Amino acid sequence: MEMERFSDSLPIFSDKIENPALQDSLNSLKILTKKSLSIHDWGNGRIGVPIVISVELPSLGNIDNIDIKAKEQIVLVFNLLNYPYEAPVVYTDRLDFPKDQLAHFYIAANNRPPAFCYVRCNRDEWYANKRIEDLIIRIANWLGDAAAGELNEDGEQFEPLRLEGYSGTIIYDYDTMVRPVLTNTPLLTYKNLSIALFERGLDINQKTYRFVKFLNPDNAIDTLKEVDIENQKKKDDSTRRKYHYGYLLWADEHTVNSQYSVNLPKNWADFKLFCAFFQIDYNHLENCLIANFHLNRFIHFPVIVAIRRTKPLIGYSSNIELINFRFWLKLEHIKDGKIIDDIEINFFSHNQPLTQKLAAKISNFQLENGFRTLVFGCGALGSKIIMHLARSGYPKLSLVDPDSLSPHNLVRHTLFAEHEGENKAESLARAINKMYPLESAPSFGFSDKEIINQKPLIEIHNWIMDFTASPAFFNTLSIGQHIVEKNVLSAMISDFGNLGILYREGNGRNPRIDDLQAHLYNLSLQKSEIKDWLKREKLAHSNTNLNVRVGIGCNSETTVLSDDKIASHASFFSGIIKKEMNNVPDNGKIFLSQISDDGVYSITTNTIKVAPVHIYQAINDNSWSVRIQSEVYEKIMKEFSKAKRNETGGVFVGYCNHKTKIIYVVDSIRAPKDSKANSIHFMRGIDGLPEEIENAIQSSGGQIGYIGEWHTHPKGPNALSDQDMESVGKHKLEFERLNPPLPVFLTIITPNGLFPFVY
Repeated sequence: MEMERFSDSLPIFSDKIENPALQDSLNSLKILTKKSLSIHDWGNGRIGVPIVISVELPSLGNIDNIDIKAKEQIVLVFNLLNYPYEAPVVYTDRLDFPKDQLAHFYIAANNRPPAFCYVRCNRDEWYANKRIEDLIIRIANWLGDAAAGELNEDGEQFEPLRLEGYSGTIIYDYDTMVRPVLTNTPLLTYKNLSIALFERGLDINQKTYRFVKFLNPDNAIDTLKEVDIENQKKKDDSTRRKYHYGYLLWADEHTVNSQYSVNLPKNWADFKLFCAFFQIDYNHLENCLIANFHLNRFIHFPVIVAIRRTKPLIGYSSNIELINFRFWLKLEHIKDGKIIDDIEINFFSHNQPLTQKLAAKISNFQLENGFRTLVFGCGALGSKIIMHLARSGYPKLSLVDPDSLSPHNLVRHTLFAEHEGENKAESLARAINKMYPLESAPSFGFSDKEIINQKPLIEIHNWIMDFTASPAFFNTLSIGQHIVEKNVLSAMISDFGNLGILYREGNGRNPRIDDLQAHLYNLSLQKSEIKDWLKREKLAHSNTNLNVRVGIGCNSETTVLSDDKIASHASFFSGIIKKEMNNVPDNGKIFLSQISDDGVYSITTNTIKVAPVHIYQAINDNSWSVRIQSEVYEKIMKEFSKAKRNETGGVFVGYCNHKTKIIYVVDSIRAPKDSKANSIHFMRGIDGLPEEIENAIQSSGGQIGYIGEWHTHPKGPNALSDQDMESVGKHKLEFERLNPPLPVFLTIITPNGLFPFVY
């Protein structure tokens, strides 16, 4: 006579239960059921406790007459050591329970009954703040909902099988995989069967297959050749690709099924029963496997079974449910044109390949425009920012870096040892493209930084980003002839890794990154943290020219800088960049991230807005340009207005870039008290002026200082007077002897405007 309860087949547990939390829960069960408990040995360090619970059934009868009783028998299975951190697993104890009619059961394993899927989340997390009494109530409610037909939250969609205990993973796009089923397009003469190419990683222990493509009459021959070429390579060849032919099997178009099989096949005999349960003809698969046995170099391969359901699946675009297996087929398993029944079959999970859309959704990053970005510098900082963007669903990147990856780069770089010796930009692009197998190579890598001068390439990009930490490239990007109407930013790390600086240009490239740099240097006169930083930079570069762009590159193996500091700045920068990509620029912005590791490790950030600058070409020599900060322009114009009919003037503070022939004006010092002026004459004094200039030099670490003079001509002319030219001649001889030399920069302000002269 068939047993009524599964637990009757289990031996009684005779050992002592030493877990106090488990003892407490078992005592609670005794009180709750008002009966003594029968404790059985479930195996694998677990006990099974059968109990009977009361179920509230619908007053008008169970839906579809499903056989759920008012008194249901269940088995609670506890882990002797890990309880209560591992939640109990609950099984039906009835051998005749209508499991094939319900969705929320896990697939049965090891000849045991199926387990209830009693919560949608992780059951261990759910049970973390629950009692055993709460679990009994939850199971009773589950059974009551099942009897009333209310287990499914969405009645218009089909609940897929509850699956666990996977042996590995098959990665493919669901919509791509079901297309042959929906269109009923099998391969050649095999009915309801398609052959696909899958790839497995080089790791011999890897249990993941990635879908590559379906075979069809157009690509079959080329695919066979491609696989054969890879099979010819030696096992230790790092370029060798492990290809497997896999199979997709489905039922006739009119066959739909609403039942749930809780027993997955473990061998060929089980598989045939499984297919029969869902009315799927397995004969074409068997014939194909035997006929093409010689094609698969490996004895294991994926087999995917497609089941047509009565409604669209929850979370999917169609009514096709896909069940994934891995077959192990050897030559000795084929006999008399048939597969013998003892071949091993494993159950595999399905993972959807990453898409840009999915990555953006997960990252909560929606880019309104589908533009491309050109990135220069793929070193430690650049590689991290690049990968942050790529992982956020924005892989449309053109990457440029002339360097290859060295072993010491691995301390701070995103790439790993297998990329040593490869070009950084090209390797990063390949890594990004591999993340998005369904996209058509969204990223590109280039080793030639002269791309910055190639107008056609520049024009197809909306953003240009600089992470090179190169003063020479900073200059090139600042004055780039082809970089018009582009969004430009530059980021670097300074102060021995403790300061991150990101410059984001304003609308129409005004202010530019070089203007923002000049503005930051000038803030040393107001902000002690900027002043202290620039002083440290001056000390660190005391043997070099002081008027250099501040920043450090990380490519040298002598650079002492931890990866976590690089990562901190990179995370801040990428967060800023993603926000700015969706913003219409107005003013320029400077973003600072400062790390303090004296005592307590802390990070502070700051944002500085910078207005557009006033730009002039030198009247006497248009190869020179002058860029005056907005605040300075307003300041001198107020002094001009205040002086009325009298001439007035002052001294400009800033610096000069001889490479780009640009003078940056960041401040103006008013005419000293001993200056003399009337309506036709201005003689600038010196009272207190040397001290103010020295203060600017010292505060900025030598980055800014005296740069030129200005005075007004209230009645004109818009040119230098004879006396002005005499001063130019005298100062030119003096300035040429300076280290570094300075040009003579003199500006005239008249009612007609501002007129700079550079000699």
